[in-house]
Amino acid sequence: MGCKVWAASLALAFSLSQATVNFPFPQMSDYGGNATLLSDKAAASEQLKKQFLYWKQAMYNESGDIAGIRSDPGSDAYFSEGVGYGMLLMVYFSDNTTSYQAEFDKIWNFYKKFQNENGLMIWKIGNLSESWDAGNGAALDGDIDAAAALVMAYYQFGDEKYKEDAKKLIQAMKKSEFESNGLHMPGDKWGDAAYNRKNPGYFDPAYMPLFAAIDEENAEFWSKTAYDANMKLYESSSDEVSTGLVDDWTDKNGKSEDDYYSYDASRAPWRNAKAVCWHGDQRALAIDKKMAEFVSKVNASDMKGPVIRSSGSLGNDHNSTFVTSLMTALISDSKYQAKLDEYWKEAVALGDENYFNQSLKLLNGLLVSGNMPNLMNANSGMTGIAKSKVANAPAVSLQGRTLQVCTDGAARVDVFNVAGHAVKTQAGSQAMDLQGLPAGVYMVRIQAKNATVMQKIRLQ
Repeated sequence: MGCKVWAASLALAFSLSQATVNFPFPQMSDYGGNATLLSDKAAASEQLKKQFLYWKQAMYNESGDIAGIRSDPGSDAYFSEGVGYGMLLMVYFSDNTTSYQAEFDKIWNFYKKFQNENGLMIWKIGNLSESWDAGNGAALDGDIDAAAALVMAYYQFGDEKYKEDAKKLIQAMKKSEFESNGLHMPGDKWGDAAYNRKNPGYFDPAYMPLFAAIDEENAEFWSKTAYDANMKLYESSSDEVSTGLVDDWTDKNGKSEDDYYSYDASRAPWRNAKAVCWHGDQRALAIDKKMAEFVSKVNASDMKGPVIRSSGSLGNDHNSTFVTSLMTALISDSKYQAKLDEYWKEAVALGDENYFNQSLKLLNGLLVSGNMPNLMNANSGMTGIAKSKVANAPAVSLQGRTLQVCTDGAARVDVFNVAGHAVKTQAGSQAMDLQGLPAGVYMVRIQAKNATVMQKIRLQ
């Protein structure tokens, strides 16, 4: 049966039974084969959801129409970095039964409430109502994640306002937190120090193509100027040492300031690995491979930070910041599959942790389990086939208990229940037998060579 014959029935199905969000958790993407991921992505997805629910209960704090991410359970201090993490997590953990769009909006309201005259959030806030930073300065790490989260929210929730807000924030960052040569500055109020002190963990190469697509008039700045300048910074810092680890702080040429891979630098591997997963970035992959050689020689249970970069000497802090951030380097080669699984198992065993460690565990875990895809390129349309912009996008129709797949070439089909668990998977066939599944609502994901599409179905 051709796609055109039953396109109308598909549109009707969507009008009667539409997904809460466009890309429900868990996605369990393979990122187009760009990276080695966890062996059991389904189990990791369940573990991540449990860890996220703890994080949300302990760290998310709302008051009226705003919400902040506590700097630790019970704390009334809030950082802009937590806003960025929180917005990303609300996007990626939204599923078929629970959309976290309302929480996302409240966190974004918090950001906007404390924007300074440069349109950037003050980096430290107390009691959801007052600034604790006398300088009212911003920090790029929070701003850059918030901007990317807005882009992803546009594709996840389908509201144009997120795209408009993303463009404003991206342009504000360019004006106040990037030099004309593309190098990042740690914040907007560092004065002359910002031109020589650099924090590699604040810059994200994976976001540059996104920013270029949203901020079209500055597309070349993001995709070429900023990307190249800051990747050279990453490469220079990594090349200084045999471990490949970048420094917390460097000068404008990437020269080490203190030789420590510590809490500031701990975001860099995730950002770098994300560029590999999303874009197949070869420069980022080369850095990952170098780090992976060091990481693969350390048992996950022994990994501790801060790490002295030049010697590889480990510190005293055994937590998910160091275990999971360095874990992401292992995506660079299939020979590290067992080691990657070992590191994630150790992270899970660490249980509930403080704000920073738990946040890094979730972000890194989402990436290595395939649950942090670039939604801009996922090509699933906004909410169904009728809105897909991809020519000959794959589609499905349900005929009794047989799922018919219409696609250009072979496709992988995954069926998820409302809890997000995969209950049926098939590749290379145009039809799937769903006999034996209980009646109810399911989400079908079709991955073909030209697009990926999500479709909700109801079994009688």
